[in-house]
Amino acid sequence: MRCRALAAAAILGATTILSSCQNGTSTAPSQPEPTSTPVSLAAGSQACVPKEHPAGKIIEIATVPAPWDVAVRDDGLTYFTEIFNNGVGITNTATRTVTGFIPTGATPTGIAFSPDGLRAYTANQGDNTVSVIDVTSAQVIATLSTGGSSPFAVQVSPDGSLLYVGNNDNTLLVVDTQTLQITKTVFVGFATNSFAVDPAGRMLYANHFFSGSVSEIDIFTGTVLRTFNLGGAVQGMALNKKGTHLFVANEGGYLSEVVLSTGQTNPNIPLAGVGFGVGVTPDDNEAWVTLPLNGKVQIFKLQSRQIKGTLNVGGEPRRVAFSQQGKIGAITNMHGYITFVR
Repeated sequence: MRCRALAAAAILGATTILSSCQNGTSTAPSQPEPTSTPVSLAAGSQACVPKEHPAGKIIEIATVPAPWDVAVRDDGLTYFTEIFNNGVGITNTATRTVTGFIPTGATPTGIAFSPDGLRAYTANQGDNTVSVIDVTSAQVIATLSTGGSSPFAVQVSPDGSLLYVGNNDNTLLVVDTQTLQITKTVFVGFATNSFAVDPAGRMLYANHFFSGSVSEIDIFTGTVLRTFNLGGAVQGMALNKKGTHLFVANEGGYLSEVVLSTGQTNPNIPLAGVGFGVGVTPDDNEAWVTLPLNGKVQIFKLQSRQIKGTLNVGGEPRRVAFSQQGKIGAITNMHGYITFVR
């Protein structure tokens, strides 16, 4: 028997992302066969799709134990957090099977690769730790204590020198990745479970789903420069490649767009359901937003701010991630699979 409560990250409005209890074993339910709604590609036009822009075609599905968050490299190597198994699963776009498992701390949620793809970090909310994984050996090489703060999310700076940890309180931590020492504690809104870092590595954006806000933080000084009050329950975030616009999914059923040069928010883009994960394609053309209660991913053209298409992935899609060069998109699904898109 398994019982679980997915909270604000799971559309219930509490301040823990999830808690779980289980005894015995269970298997992930079989997923419905995903289909894709045409994504406005004319017949025969795929050759014109930029290399850094997935065409929105489901190419592979990996059956894995209830994945929450995901990180994917351009070579197809994929790490995902197994929140009910206290570890990280390994798969890839070639085999589409689970090829390894790395025990971490309890209830890992957020995961991120370093820019060179040689390390991975997980936020383990169940025991207040962050695991540091050596990707070559697929082993945990260090464990960082976050004190009494339950960590939700992790993010690595573009130069790989800093790790950011978002907690289930009003703090986030800045960690030196060489020494693994906490160098700063920044006070922000309540409950941070998503980050975005501008390409220059100067500004960090942290969401606070319980406060309905996003903080803009100067990485060098650890100072909160601006706070964007977006309302609702803010979730996944993504910056465009130029670092000029911030896109924020919201459980209130909309996608927010913050123009960072002015701090103004454009009119909300309505979603077809509760918004959760969001990713912007590296060519800055599209935003992909997961709708967990609808089993869909909506795709928006950023210039026109119009819906371009919908991926019917089925189940309960959560996080969406793109590889560094944008060759691969990966979407986790709590019904027991990862959908890979090119």
